[in-house]
Amino acid sequence: MPIYIVSVTSGKEEVVADLISNEAKKNKLEIYSILQIPGIKGYIFVEALNSLEIQRVLVGLRYARKVIPQEISMDELNKYFEEEKVELNPGDIVEILAGAFKGTRGKIINIDDKKEEASIELIDVPVPLQLSIPLNNLKIVEKSK
Repeated sequence: MPIYIVSVTSGKEEVVADLISNEAKKNKLEIYSILQIPGIKGYIFVEALNSLEIQRVLVGLRYARKVIPQEISMDELNKYFEEEKVELNPGDIVEILAGAFKGTRGKIINIDDKKEEASIELIDVPVPLQLSIPLNNLKIVEKSK
């Protein structure tokens, strides 16, 4: 099925997705799925029979602006779901993105690929502390030389 982009008021993506879903069910329109991707402001993706079905549901909907009539391919959509792999090495300076130490910087001591964790020594704290943090909760700040 074709996928179309719907322009919406920034910050109201989830609200518009719910409104479209409810209207499509109520009016028995051929809208199959609605996708709101975190981090993409002002747009939602709608899978429907054609763009006319989406235009029908958007009439009078608050926060919905317009449907872009060109179809979007799955390849274009898949790029939003591919995880970027950043190579972390011992000695790199990283920032913790989640948990009790969120925002704290540390130096990587060791990486356990099996557990997908890194042992880091915190450098922004008065007392040196060593922690094991999942790799997906780390952002690289400075590469070691």
